[in-house]
Amino acid sequence: MIVSSLRYLFRPKRDGIIVSGYAETVEETIVSADPDSIDLFILDLYIPGHLPLENIRKLKKHFPGKPIAIYTSETAASWREKMMDEGALTYITKDSPREKLKLAIHQAARGELFFYGQKESNENETHEDISVSIRNDITPVQLEIVKLLSMGLTHKEISSQIGISRSLIEKILKTLRKSFNAKNNIELAKFFSQSGLLS
Repeated sequence: MIVSSLRYLFRPKRDGIIVSGYAETVEETIVSADPDSIDLFILDLYIPGHLPLENIRKLKKHFPGKPIAIYTSETAASWREKMMDEGALTYITKDSPREKLKLAIHQAARGELFFYGQKESNENETHEDISVSIRNDITPVQLEIVKLLSMGLTHKEISSQIGISRSLIEKILKTLRKSFNAKNNIELAKFFSQSGLLS
């Protein structure tokens, strides 16, 4: 079970992670969960008798603004992309190292997306190599936010269009600015455009 494995891996004082509760279905979570005491929902991709996309949509509908992390044995990139498109802040497999899982949980709880396979560029990489590398590290949700931002939409308008809270959008943009050393959102959008990510 996810709960027992997480409680075994993490300790509140040592890791700053508390498993405050669990449920076998999303419906049970909707009935019993107290949103004021929860920083993050950790959801398995496959729950017997339930559809993955419907599960995450129900959580987002009943707990708007609460971050969701997918923790699963499914390694297919297509599922990762689907979950990120639906608003999950990270998609991490159960064979991942403990420290990677800890990082993913902390970042998602702060409203930050978890980057996969991110690597630093070096002098031997061409502009095209760097562009491809960046595209592989950017999630569809991040890309959509920056794309809408570059079109002149406000945080409120972006929130309304993609169904993510304004505070979460601001956190995501802050994370992206830090990751790409952008001083402001204009500089971030310009970098994305020059890298060919917004075409």
